[in-house]
Amino acid sequence: MAKKSKTNNTEVKRRSDTTSFCAFWSLAISAIMYIAGGVIRFIKWLWDSIDPEVGASLEKVSGILLFLGNVALIIAIAIPAYNYVKGRGKGWKIFYGISLAIFILGVVFGLLPNF
Repeated sequence: MAKKSKTNNTEVKRRSDTTSFCAFWSLAISAIMYIAGGVIRFIKWLWDSIDPEVGASLEKVSGILLFLGNVALIIAIAIPAYNYVKGRGKGWKIFYGISLAIFILGVVFGLLPNF
């Protein structure tokens, strides 16, 4: 009679917990950065008579907050996506790496005018 082997789900649960943790906090940080950036842009828009130098500084701060929000979203997407392709073939991992690089470059170059 063959022995029944117990599967150890601890590693799977730990990986799932890490993914969930990163996704949740990345989403929370991203939301905070987007709201803060929006508030700063609204303040700049509200005060038309604001000093041009202060307005330019507020735009830069808003751009930086938007960038940080997008970085948090990259983390929230990249970790679960890597966990998806980790057990797959080499082609999937290469496609993941190329897609992630294109996504990151798109975020960076899309936000350069905001800095």
